[in-house]
Amino acid sequence: MMLDENMSESDTASLSGSRRSPHFSVLEPARSPHPDFLCIGAQKAGTTWLYANLRSHPGILMPPVKEVAYFSTLYVPGWAKADAEHRANQVAQARAHWNAPERLDPKRTRPEIRARVLASLDALSREPMDDAAYATLFAGCGVDQVCGEISPQYCVLPREGIRHALALNPNLKVIALLRHPVARAMSHLAMLCGKTPTAERMKEIALSNWWNGVSWYSDYATWLLRWRGMLPPGQLHVDYNGLIRDDPVGVLRRICDFLGLPFEEARFRNARERVFEGGKPTGDTAEVRAIVNERMAPLIEDLRRRMPDIADALDRHG
Repeated sequence: MMLDENMSESDTASLSGSRRSPHFSVLEPARSPHPDFLCIGAQKAGTTWLYANLRSHPGILMPPVKEVAYFSTLYVPGWAKADAEHRANQVAQARAHWNAPERLDPKRTRPEIRARVLASLDALSREPMDDAAYATLFAGCGVDQVCGEISPQYCVLPREGIRHALALNPNLKVIALLRHPVARAMSHLAMLCGKTPTAERMKEIALSNWWNGVSWYSDYATWLLRWRGMLPPGQLHVDYNGLIRDDPVGVLRRICDFLGLPFEEARFRNARERVFEGGKPTGDTAEVRAIVNERMAPLIEDLRRRMPDIADALDRHG
């Protein structure tokens, strides 16, 4: 179709708009550095593996710690203290790494990279964090890079928290990694036991008030629909823990495509390595799994009713 040179600017804009992808969303000028993407979890579904691999891509800038948990600190009641303590522990470990003798050698670590990382660690140490400190984490993003962060706490953000994230970047892209709700809950229970999980302790937690927090993360039909409903069309990518196990390179290829980045398998040399699996519980966990199956049944049924495609994918790849 040829354009009439006498067409008005508004006519041209209207025609252009009619040709736009249905996934088009209005671009707004950046007010400050901000994330291009977030991975919102779920916890115990492969987020540590994803962080370790995305950091190796030259087109991606990520903070020097995995779980910034900025928005959950602000918007999930009662989480501020735990989030701040978790950040402080991560920052202490990262400082020790970046202050090691080999990191002080400019022949091995470029001074500007070390300076950027230390500035990010300083920002992460501010309590309470604010938007300015959060922006510091992405200030070094190059023109050919995208930047983002991974905090599985974000999956359960209320609408106010999602609005805040979208206020910083209305074109935010969001990645969700899912695991079958029962398998995810079992792993979560083992994590809550500490360094030496046991079947008996997992059972105690599953029957305690702590169960509410465990089930919250597995309530995909609630939090995934909340996020999807507030994002521009096409800005949410879902992948599965089972595919990380069976086809990790394929997962990374899809995520690179989603982020608009070139994919080179050689960039992901550790794609097939487990990053963090957690301790395996001692004792027979059959009774714990039976309890979890029973308590998860209403959430799984709700997921099948509201998001049958996700439920089917979890049956195959969860």
